[in-house]
Amino acid sequence: MNHETAANIVQASLIGDALALGPHWEYKHEAIAAKFGRVESFQDPMTQYHPGKRAGAQTHYGDQTLVLLRSLAAHSGFDLTQFATDWLAFWEDEKTQSYRDSATRHVLEKLKAGSPVDQAGSGSHDLGGAARIAPLFLLPASSIDEKLAVIRAETAFTHSKPEVVEAAEYFCRVVLRVADGAKIDEALHQVMEEGKWTDLKPEWLEGARQSAAGQSSDTMALYEHGLTCSTDEAFRCVCHLLLRHPGEPVEALIENVNAGGDSAARSLVLGMVYGAKFSVDLFPKAWLSDWRAREEVDALITKLA
Repeated sequence: MNHETAANIVQASLIGDALALGPHWEYKHEAIAAKFGRVESFQDPMTQYHPGKRAGAQTHYGDQTLVLLRSLAAHSGFDLTQFATDWLAFWEDEKTQSYRDSATRHVLEKLKAGSPVDQAGSGSHDLGGAARIAPLFLLPASSIDEKLAVIRAETAFTHSKPEVVEAAEYFCRVVLRVADGAKIDEALHQVMEEGKWTDLKPEWLEGARQSAAGQSSDTMALYEHGLTCSTDEAFRCVCHLLLRHPGEPVEALIENVNAGGDSAARSLVLGMVYGAKFSVDLFPKAWLSDWRAREEVDALITKLA
């Protein structure tokens, strides 16, 4: 994978997260529509989970993705102990404005109690734990096994639940295939068929395939799959959108956030996959100009070139 593609993956993932900030964790699409109309641009958060945040900022998932990107740039690579140190410093900084979800609180408690960094992971089943891996594609080319080992370690640091770790590996493999020229639908199915999964279920992808080919709107399809943070539900939703909109990244990201629920984790993953195929230059100009992290992200990506 070349550096330009890796940069697109990071940018698209974080832009998708920023788009989700406004309606994030509102589970009623009717309430989202009443508040914003159709969300097609960055909005201030409508729920209580992101106090102090403003339109164009990241959710707490995106914040942790930025922590990873900063850590990689500062240390010229990934080291779990160093990343854990940087992650802890972020949360202990009194200037940090970011939501501490249950997984974060669990890991903070374990680290403060002296737990080794490779044993601090929570039992959370949230896809958010697998969704922050985009910066790892900026690392120098390595064997697939080495890359996946890093992906698993970074994910399990906070989310040690097997299905979350496997979801991170699955989408990593999908991104790599798409970056190599595979069609998105082919990559989704090939990776599912060829992987040795224990907790990732083929029926999740099959459910997404059926809904993508069906007549329900994206909002209703995602509602039927489930809008929660849970990996099994969010995995279906992500794959539904990728299968229905393989060539429409903007439409997929917009449909995702308007459906509601944990749209931010889904957006981070959607952005990675689409970023492997499409340039963020295809995104609306306002998504680039109003994205608050753009200058920092561009500088860190350049540093890692």
